[in-house]
Amino acid sequence: MERELIVKTEKLGKVFDGKTVIRDCTMSVEKGTIYGFLGRNGAGKTTVLKLLLGLLQPTFGEGRVFGMDIAADRRKILRQTGSLIEAPVFYEHLSAKENLQFHLAYMGYPDGDIEKALRKVKLSGIGMQPVSTYSLGMRQRLAIARAMVHDPQLLILDEPVNGLDPVGVREIRELFHCFTKEEGKTILLSSHILSEVEQTADRIGVIVNGTVVEQTTPEIIHSRYPSGIEDYFIATTEGGANT
Repeated sequence: MERELIVKTEKLGKVFDGKTVIRDCTMSVEKGTIYGFLGRNGAGKTTVLKLLLGLLQPTFGEGRVFGMDIAADRRKILRQTGSLIEAPVFYEHLSAKENLQFHLAYMGYPDGDIEKALRKVKLSGIGMQPVSTYSLGMRQRLAIARAMVHDPQLLILDEPVNGLDPVGVREIRELFHCFTKEEGKTILLSSHILSEVEQTADRIGVIVNGTVVEQTTPEIIHSRYPSGIEDYFIATTEGGANT
């Protein structure tokens, strides 16, 4: 029985100033799973995530999220999606709670559970401390709380554990597993931390020069590369792979 696809692209492409940076990008993300998106710097990971969120318009091809067109239905998609793209930006003089209140007002979800979101990322009890005083790890936790506070069905996250210490990385990994396994929601995340993707993701996609060259599972990777995901990543991104 086939699982429902939350994200699906077919030959998606993006051209900037005459240069094709995303080409023939075909990928699929199943409901209730964590999809780890891997690629070298400049391969196109962040651009693909921005296309899925409607922050960029595709030049050609098709992309659908929740079955809706990423270009025509951007607003509807965003209401069901939480995201963290590139370095998070906050109102520096405000507290975590106040930042989340502004976000909920902007999203049109005045009844979002702010305390629950902060508790999930271990930021409860920090009072009215302004965000300007936060460490990099605290800011990253707040960014994840902001992505989750309106109870979205899909999270699209770019380097979500950046700046977290090993304990924080484990806590966020457990949070993500709860989000998908217990709540039945979906996560698409990119990361340069290969070992973390290996431990977190149910399915892995690799992008090379703007094209998703392979979609596979950690189990298949282990069977092909017993030495680990690093060797798989290097081999795949250097020479490409069959889809």
